[in-house]
Amino acid sequence: MYILNCKQNEGDSLPKDLRLLFAASGDIRNVVTTLAELPSSFSGKCDVVINDMDPDIVARNTILLLIALHYEPEQAGMMMIHLWYSALISAEMLKSLRDNILPLIEDVRTKIKDKPPTSLQSKKWTYGSRSLRLVLKKSEWCLLPSYFQVPSSLSATKAQEIRISTTLAPSRKDYVDRALYSRPPAWRVCMMKFRQNGILLPFGLPRDEFNTPNPTFYQADDFWPMMDSANPVQGWPVKDWVNKAPAKKDIYGSLFIYIRKVLLRFCQRITELDVQFQLLQVNALKLPETIKICGVGKHSFDRIEVSNITDMAYLGPHQTLITFGPLLKIKLQNTHATLLTLFLNATHEMRMTQPAETSLESQVNQLAQYMKPSAEMLRNASGFSAEIIKTQEALGFFCDYDALFELFMKHYGFKNAASLSGLEMKGENTIQDNWPLRLRKGATQEEFELLVASGHTGSERYVEWRVAR
Repeated sequence: MYILNCKQNEGDSLPKDLRLLFAASGDIRNVVTTLAELPSSFSGKCDVVINDMDPDIVARNTILLLIALHYEPEQAGMMMIHLWYSALISAEMLKSLRDNILPLIEDVRTKIKDKPPTSLQSKKWTYGSRSLRLVLKKSEWCLLPSYFQVPSSLSATKAQEIRISTTLAPSRKDYVDRALYSRPPAWRVCMMKFRQNGILLPFGLPRDEFNTPNPTFYQADDFWPMMDSANPVQGWPVKDWVNKAPAKKDIYGSLFIYIRKVLLRFCQRITELDVQFQLLQVNALKLPETIKICGVGKHSFDRIEVSNITDMAYLGPHQTLITFGPLLKIKLQNTHATLLTLFLNATHEMRMTQPAETSLESQVNQLAQYMKPSAEMLRNASGFSAEIIKTQEALGFFCDYDALFELFMKHYGFKNAASLSGLEMKGENTIQDNWPLRLRKGATQEEFELLVASGHTGSERYVEWRVAR
């Protein structure tokens, strides 16, 4: 997801000093897509602050960005895609990382060896007009070299066995079958192959050179750190990458080609920029205090993206707006400065409070335009056949999510939260669609089937905020 969308906002009038904050970044997808789409007319300075409290995420993001800065764009893009997504990488690639990137980390670790374990230590690496600054506690710096080291007892064969014990665990067979049933037959074949080898490549390409466990995944010799359902195809908008491969039904081939293109564009674009990346590893609530120590104060950012920490399971809307509202540029600085918030669970939370029959008839009638009851479904109307499960999932596409989100906003006092934080909700989003994954009215059969196959629910809601005055 890009967080600028200059065409609908600043146009060619971006601020001379552009500042972006990814407050709970997860991986660097949004960073990459945003800078890859930065207009060629922009020639100012770009400061990008990237924070996440998960040490594995911060370590991987640091290594990926150092690759982008250190290597030529073509080579960097290929290295990034496999370090990011492939369970196995080539021995040659790991050697290059150990020869070129690891010494940068080791040098810092040597220099700070006598510092207190909890003291904040920073290092800035400069590549011409580009730089990366990493701020970590001394104890966290000491862990970074392990992301370049495969556990001594872990062979590629054993690594694959460990991974498969999760991705193809007998106890998960029913869940795997359910997931595959909603996908087209060709997708099922591709997905099973990825569950088996975990290498992001077009279907028919040889995998012989992928002979080394990816050490950013395998920090232990007996554990695969992700859920069996973790799948890169759900991390990128399906409409952007589907059918990109010569073999149109090769979904991982299509995704590989799409991501490679985005990464190449990103790596090429940053060679032309005066850009500074700053990576942090703190709780989002402490981020304003930490970046103040780093020299960044109030009203500094043109865009702040907080992922879904606005969900009630995390900070919630009140705490998020109060924490990050003061960091957003005021209108005199940039009338388009925006705080982007994502709600993944809000409508589901409200749906649980509503009678099941409230809109069921309407949903069934709309679904009937795309899915006709099969003979099997009618025979097993009271059972739990795969067809019934698929139908129940598809019914959700026609739920009145607008009404549910209105209930959520009233229940949790969005107007009061905005008032307390000095923000206001935009009448219309100008960066991301309110419901970017929802089935549009009048959607074609192909669009419906693609949403079913994507694994998304359509209930994902973006809300954009700006300074009120």
